[in-house]
Amino acid sequence: MIDQTLELLMSQIEERRKQIIESLGDGSAKTFEEYRYAAGMVRGLLTTQSLIADLAKRMESMDD
Repeated sequence: MIDQTLELLMSQIEERRKQIIESLGDGSAKTFEEYRYAAGMVRGLLTTQSLIADLAKRMESMDD
């Protein structure tokens, strides 16, 4: 059950990251501050994905 939850969470984070990147590509950031904010969001989401992936690996190794 936890694995499915983590997978769902990872897919939701990935979808949000793609949305932000797509909006940046469409020119949604009108100021440098808006661009920096969006870039920070992407960085934060990537960090979150990495932490979740590490957690999933640890949980897998505990099951073995």
